Amino acid sequence: MDPVVCVEIGDDKKYTSMKESTNCPYYNEYFVFDFHVPPDVMFDKILKLSVIHSKNLLRSGTLVGTFKLDVGTVYSQPEHQFYHKWATLSDPDDITAGCKGYIKCDIAVVGKGDNIKTPHKANETDEDDIEGNLLLPEGVPLERQWARFYVKIYRAEGLPKMNTSIMANVKKAFIGENRDLVDPYVQVLFAGQRGKTSVQKSSYEPIWNEQVVFTEMFPPLCKRMKVQIRDSDKVNDVAIGTHFIDLRKIANDGDKGEPFSGPCSLLNCPVILHPSSPPPGFLPTMGPAWVNMYGSTRQYTLMDEHQDLNEGLGEGVSFRARLLISVAVEILDTTSTEIVSSTEVQVEPVSNISESVTGKIEEFFLFGSFLEATMIDRKIGDKPISFEVTIGNYGNQIDGVSKPSAAKKKKKEGGGGGGESDEEENYFHLPYFEKKPCIYIKSWWQDQRRRLYNSNIMDKIADKLVKPFCRTLSTEGSTWNPKGFFKEEGLNDVQEIIKTETAYPERRLRGRCSESVMDRVAMESMGQQAKLIRSQVKRNTVRDKLKMVQNFLHRLRFLADEPQHSIPDVFVWMMSSNKRIAYARIPSKDILYSIVDEETGKDCGKVKAVFLRLPGKKGFGPAGWTVQAKMEMYLWLGLNKQRKDFLSGLPNGFEENKAPRTGSCLQAHMYQARSLFAADSSGLSDPFARVFFSTHSQVTEVLSETLCPTWDQLLVFDDVELFGEAGELRDDPPIIVVEVYDQDTVVRP
Repeated sequence: MDPVVCVEIGDDKKYTSMKESTNCPYYNEYFVFDFHVPPDVMFDKILKLSVIHSKNLLRSGTLVGTFKLDVGTVYSQPEHQFYHKWATLSDPDDITAGCKGYIKCDIAVVGKGDNIKTPHKANETDEDDIEGNLLLPEGVPLERQWARFYVKIYRAEGLPKMNTSIMANVKKAFIGENRDLVDPYVQVLFAGQRGKTSVQKSSYEPIWNEQVVFTEMFPPLCKRMKVQIRDSDKVNDVAIGTHFIDLRKIANDGDKGEPFSGPCSLLNCPVILHPSSPPPGFLPTMGPAWVNMYGSTRQYTLMDEHQDLNEGLGEGVSFRARLLISVAVEILDTTSTEIVSSTEVQVEPVSNISESVTGKIEEFFLFGSFLEATMIDRKIGDKPISFEVTIGNYGNQIDGVSKPSAAKKKKKEGGGGGGESDEEENYFHLPYFEKKPCIYIKSWWQDQRRRLYNSNIMDKIADKLVKPFCRTLSTEGSTWNPKGFFKEEGLNDVQEIIKTETAYPERRLRGRCSESVMDRVAMESMGQQAKLIRSQVKRNTVRDKLKMVQNFLHRLRFLADEPQHSIPDVFVWMMSSNKRIAYARIPSKDILYSIVDEETGKDCGKVKAVFLRLPGKKGFGPAGWTVQAKMEMYLWLGLNKQRKDFLSGLPNGFEENKAPRTGSCLQAHMYQARSLFAADSSGLSDPFARVFFSTHSQVTEVLSETLCPTWDQLLVFDDVELFGEAGELRDDPPIIVVEVYDQDTVVRP
């Protein structure tokens, strides 16, 4: 044969030279692909190696076999590379054909200007051992099996209007079409393949009941699925919202002898590959469950400046829609005569599911109070300012929810005309003194609080585990001392946490009658992990104990991220002249109420400092370095029938029977700063510091041409009004903000 190798990353392809009349060609050719994209986008790109027979300018050639993996898999390897490894080729048109050959290659992911570190060179005899040097991450079996990945798409809710009056008039002029509703369809991307559902014409609440089927090797070397709702259009299809499904979060590889080896790696699956290995893991499974999609704001204009957010590039700044989906995996028997041998994506109809599958719909109550609004930029503060709080589409002032018909929402009245901060003309604060504006929003969601409660339990166990580290740092000095951590007040606390708290999931992490398969298998896995964790407490060496604690903490943080969504996140927007200026996104689990303390969100019923930032690309660069506004907010989210407790966390001084305010004093000694950003063309800066405390701010003197200023200046804030008793202020002190500026550019380094 006359083989040619094609190396493909995303849309970029490069080819080797053709070697004639050989089945064992040597190339020794080197390709470089340059990308200037965010890491998440880079890691999702698919790297595909293909061997083609007799390709030339006049003919496309015959495909021999391919090998696929995502760039993130390469980056996760030691030194971010595979060195002298053999990639196994398979025929995508015939999955029963077995191995079609091997390609020996080096693959590395490096930053601009970095050097590729060459590992210690093994002798040629070792490198010629193909089975011992396969291009696979550690833990993946040498012989992978073919599997079908089923992504079932049921329906969607809460879609935005994509055609505004301006856009509708433009489209009517060009194509004679004028409508407000969208024509949605769902597109799923996985392992370099693409599948999409049918288009539902003119629908806010489309129903598909279809499944997209991918055929891929298992375990896959691609970590994420990309699910998009798109609007079909005669001019140009656009994304409405994007959600990523991380397969590591919906699978478990069971016990491989190291219970703390990291997150669910999906590198092995004892259920299929090792049936006798206890405790068993489980194949990727999810739902049926609603997933929330976030993206650009619903402030419709002819051009959406934040359209990239709808494509999944960056943090979403507004709720866009939610989609009911499920994911399942089936291992294939390639010896069966009835199997479909092609790996082409298939779209098939599925039966409808009952409304009760996703849980009973309950009425939720969101309360928020704006206790303080400071650090508002002067450019914004010169105009009337209001705030918008939303959960899903509830509370949205542009196209908020009108269903169910009994839903009512009470919005906060806009407050405008702020006062200047003391001794400072760059910032404003709003005059929220005697009366604090409040918002009340009722919303209706499926009652899947248990999932969020489980996440809060895991987060709180992890926080308790971190405390001994913090205490050691505070008592031992700036250098961390492992002996200090393993003193009685450090390690003993950790051991008690592990012994007592790991049993907690076995008792408390339970589902409800509407739990999904993922809920059941995840709870069983957590219980098994708890038993394994307790068995590891007996390790005696410092190294073993430190590794145990670090891996346990890593595992807890991973488990706390719930892949099956329930209640959408809360967004707080600062608005001026009917335009959204800056926002904050607050996870709903952080403010969710429960009668059990361990299940309550960390910020539920507490005064929380919220910093607003610019949306999308505006939040990067010099404009995004400055704080747009600092809010002191009190938030509470729970069932409407539990609303009697929503004011229980307010500190003294904010009750309806107003307590007298107390004056406080702050002394800020601004000594020095080091290694500041060079803001002037001379390579130096003229730095000064600005300190904010409540509605007051003061500045230091300006020191010219230095990157290591020494101010040695005391700033005194007299008679600052704070609410709450001394104990409350001690346990949860107000936040002090320090910003450093250059006198010439007035941009924070």
